[in-house]
Amino acid sequence: ASGMAKAGILCWVAREVYGAENPKWMQFREWMLTRTSDNLRKFYIKYGERIAKSISNKPRITAIIRKWMDSRIGDIYGT
Repeated sequence: ASGMAKAGILCWVAREVYGAENPKWMQFREWMLTRTSDNLRKFYIKYGERIAKSISNKPRITAIIRKWMDSRIGDIYGT
């Protein structure tokens, strides 16, 4: 149950990077929940909210993170 509860809030960085209106944040969340390592998932759960807040006014960092996220979901969704 705790995993599913966390799934509902596991989107901070992806929403910050893509914007809430862009469905890519949901694709990244799906990747994070089903295809990444436990260590990365745990790190994202623990620090994701803080990271999202810290990058909200840093477009260059956001662009770098977006490129990395795109590389993760591109193989799955063809984006």
